[in-house]
Amino acid sequence: MKKLLLSLSLCVLTSQAFASVKIEEELFVLGQKPEVLKELITAGSVEIDHVTSEGFEIYGRNGLSQYLDEKKIPYFDMKSVSKLAFAEYPSHAQITAKLQAAAAKNPSMMKLFSIGKSIKGKELWVMKISDNVNIDEVEPEFKYISSMHGDEITGREMTVSLIEEMAEKYGSNDELTELINNTEIYIMPSMNPDGSERKQRANANGTDLNRNFPDLKEANSAAGRELENQNVMKFQAERKFSLSANFHGGTIVANYPWDSTYDRHPLDGLVKELSLVYADLNPEMRNSSEFAGGITNGADWYVVKGGMQDWSCFFYNDLQITLEVSHTKYPSYSDIPDFYKSNRDSMVSFMKQVHRGAGFKMKRAGVSGTVRVKQLSPESKDLGSYAFNSSEFYKVLPDGEYAYVVTEKNKSPQEIRVSVESNKISSNGNFSVIE
Repeated sequence: MKKLLLSLSLCVLTSQAFASVKIEEELFVLGQKPEVLKELITAGSVEIDHVTSEGFEIYGRNGLSQYLDEKKIPYFDMKSVSKLAFAEYPSHAQITAKLQAAAAKNPSMMKLFSIGKSIKGKELWVMKISDNVNIDEVEPEFKYISSMHGDEITGREMTVSLIEEMAEKYGSNDELTELINNTEIYIMPSMNPDGSERKQRANANGTDLNRNFPDLKEANSAAGRELENQNVMKFQAERKFSLSANFHGGTIVANYPWDSTYDRHPLDGLVKELSLVYADLNPEMRNSSEFAGGITNGADWYVVKGGMQDWSCFFYNDLQITLEVSHTKYPSYSDIPDFYKSNRDSMVSFMKQVHRGAGFKMKRAGVSGTVRVKQLSPESKDLGSYAFNSSEFYKVLPDGEYAYVVTEKNKSPQEIRVSVESNKISSNGNFSVIE
């Protein structure tokens, strides 16, 4: 009977435009390939995640475990082994207090604000970090977001540790100081505080937030999506992020776009290089036995529809990768300092890559239009057109020389030449000024 109810309820789900699977059971299938559940996956009845040689995670409605029992497919209930691991972790209120303390330590370069609330009313905190934090400067904009899966908690703790270190060492650590002085950095430690409080993957509505963003073939509309997604979408639309990453747990790898199609990203070589920047400084990631060099193309690993990574890249010119940073989603809290130590240099180095780009700022306010990006060297290539607004544009690109053909509405195009060089932070953010 449960199996029948599962099938019927899932038929309803698949009839919706961008329906996410309702998550009521969280299981790990042992020693099997996803093909054994191809029928359920194809029908949109379940979600899978973290496919490895040992097995894979599977999420769905009540009745899923009975279905696996009847098929004699071995599995274990992930929720049954997770409860004790969470006991030592800070609550949302304690995380809030840590962020408030960091902002108070250096208010000239840290500003804590909320982009909205979760389903259960928890603030979705973001820390802005920049030398003139109360001014919207013409600088490259970078973003980290963690824990949209509430039970993948390691990234939340690491991003809080990064914020605390930046607050403590600004002015004394040359690398961090230079980065902060020339970048607008935004860090969101927890996109799904309700899920973390409940020790579950989904939000309070039972929805996987990383399947609830617009897919490449959908309209970029927030209507009808989960509240947390709506708030992140509004936040993204108001900024000009050009590089970002989101943190997960369950394995250790840097995952690059696309997730939802086997087509290659137009800047496939660059997103691989950016992923390697992170992986190379994390010994366990770099030396992975599952993933060559510690990186993987998303769809080659497993296909994800409605993920943040593809949505960010496709709709907003914001190159994004997905970082899986711990085999155990909720390791012992006493191990968090070691996780931060293993990832700290990678996190800082990846942020610096936002300066591997070029942009322009118009003297006239409120201008919008399009930019055609043409690579001139080391090879000649048309990289396509991108929209810009608020008189500003910036794009992360491979090293080389470029022509930006800027077209305002009802005006003749004008061309500017820009140069991109990695491992270089420019005092003016590598922005050209257009009259």
